[in-house]
Amino acid sequence: MHHFEPTATTIVITSPCCPLAVPELVLAGPPEALMRTLSALREVQDPGVGADIVELGLVESLRLSPGEARLQLVSTGPECPLCDFAADRALRAMQRALPDTDIYVSHDPWVEWEPKRASTALRRRMGWTVG
Repeated sequence: MHHFEPTATTIVITSPCCPLAVPELVLAGPPEALMRTLSALREVQDPGVGADIVELGLVESLRLSPGEARLQLVSTGPECPLCDFAADRALRAMQRALPDTDIYVSHDPWVEWEPKRASTALRRRMGWTVG
């Protein structure tokens, strides 16, 4: 009897009602490690908003492979101090979740954050409207 255990997966998450209106979050790697890492990233809070970087939509992609993790964040603007703060905190959170893993955190220079990237719940809580 063969036992199938998934070792990696690629998930692209979009909003089911407006697939083109909400940016994608790309996740690739072993599901358990992805969930553990996302949980750790949810502990990284934006002190000004009081929301985590996943809920804010700052995570563009998370790709895990044996011995390596790559996190790409979205820039909140060319001179925003949150970028370095979020990247540093995300790195530390990932180091706790993925010991003995080389971790690379970068910002996507071509994608800038906007309110539509945030979760629906956060947009409602903050009163952000998306047109």
